Amino acid sequence: MIELAVLCAAYSISLFYRGMLAVIAPELSTELLLNESQLGLLSSAFFISFAVAQIPCGIALDRFGGRVTIASCLWFAVSGALLLSFTESYYWALLGQLLIGLGCAPVFTGAMLFIGRCFEASRFGYIAALVITIGSIGDLLGTMPLAMLAETIGWRDSMRLIAMLTALVALLCCYRLSSDKPTHNFESPLTMITGMFSILRIKELWLLFPMFLFSYAVLMTIRGVWSGPYLADLYHSGAAERGKVLMAMSLAMALGTFMLGWFDRRFKNTKAVVMVSALLAVLPLISLSIYPETSVWLAMCSFVLLGLFGFNYPLLMSHSRTFLLPQYMGRGMAVLTAVSIAGVALVQAVSGLLLDRAGRAELMSAEQYRLLFIMLAVMLLSATLIYGFSRRNGKADQPVTRILAGRKETIICSRGYLK
Repeated sequence: MIELAVLCAAYSISLFYRGMLAVIAPELSTELLLNESQLGLLSSAFFISFAVAQIPCGIALDRFGGRVTIASCLWFAVSGALLLSFTESYYWALLGQLLIGLGCAPVFTGAMLFIGRCFEASRFGYIAALVITIGSIGDLLGTMPLAMLAETIGWRDSMRLIAMLTALVALLCCYRLSSDKPTHNFESPLTMITGMFSILRIKELWLLFPMFLFSYAVLMTIRGVWSGPYLADLYHSGAAERGKVLMAMSLAMALGTFMLGWFDRRFKNTKAVVMVSALLAVLPLISLSIYPETSVWLAMCSFVLLGLFGFNYPLLMSHSRTFLLPQYMGRGMAVLTAVSIAGVALVQAVSGLLLDRAGRAELMSAEQYRLLFIMLAVMLLSATLIYGFSRRNGKADQPVTRILAGRKETIICSRGYLK
C-alpha cells in the first residue's frame, strides 16, 4: 500500500542519518578540529534528542496520528541537515545533530504502530522485519554512495542534497499518508503523560530493558561512529574503502533483519531467537578485541557478522508488545524506543570518553580499540544474560497485576495482548 511505502521512505531517511557520521567522521573531525570525545558526543547528540522526543512523539502518535506527527517533525531534520552543512563550529554542528534526531524521532515508532494496528500479533515480527529490510536502503545509501558523493562534491554539499530529499519525504508524508487521527481517544494530555510513564512500571518489561538499552547501542556504536575512524586509524582506509566495508555491514544488517524475522515466524519463539542472535553478535566483538589489528578483511568479516546477528530490535519490540494494552501501544513503543535510543546515546558518549582517555594515556591505536571492543562485548553479554530470565510472552492464562495510568488492574492475557 502507498502509506507503507511512504513510511518506508521516511524510515530510510532516518536510518541514513543514524549511520552517516561514520563515513564522513574523519573529514568532519579535521575541518571542525574534533577530538574523540567530541566526535562521540556529536554522534550521540542525534540519539539524545531522538530519545527525549519519544515522550511527546508517543503522545502525539496516540492523539493526532502518524501523518501529522511524522510530516511535521521531519522539517526539523531538514533544518538540522542544512545547519550541519553550513557550520564552522562544533557547537552549531551539535545543534544540527539534535535537530536531525528530533526530526527522525517519530518515524520508526509510527511505522511500528501502523503495523501493529494493521496486522495480527503473530505476524508483527515478520512484517516489521520486512519493512525495516526495505527501509535499510537508507542505511546503504549512507555508506559507499555517501562516501563517493562526498569525494565528488564534498560532505557539505552532500548534506544539502540530503536535506532536499528529506523535505521531499516530508511532503509525501503530508499528502500521501491517510489521516489516522484516533476518533476514540478522549484522554486529557495529563492522563496521556501519566499513562506513558506508567509503561515503565510494567514489571514484565523490566528484564527486557537492559537488552533495549544495549543491544542496538552496541551495533550503532560500531556502525554509526567508530567503524570509520577504526579503519582510518589502523588501516589508513580512504573514504571509498571505508564506504565499501560499511556497505557490506549494512547489507548484512538488512539480510539479518529479514533472516531473524523468518526464524521468529518459523520457530514461534521470539525470546529464543533474540537470545541466540545476541550471543552470536558477541563473538565478532570478542574476535576484534583479541585481534584488533590483523587485517582489514578480518575487520570487515567481524563487522558483517555483527550486522547479520546484531539487529534484533524488531523482535525485541515484538516480544515487548505482548505485555502492552492496545490503547497504550503507541506510547509503549515510544517509551521502549526511547530506552533503546538513550542507550545508543549513552554508549556512544562513553565510548568517546574511553578512547579519549586511552589516547591521553598514550596507548597505541590498536590498544585503544581493543578496550572499546571489550567494553561493548561485556555490555551486550550482560544484557543477554539478564534478558534470559524474562517471560517468553504475555499470553499466560493466569491473572497478572498491572499498573497503568495510576490504576492497579488485574488482567488476563489473550491473543498476545494484556487487556
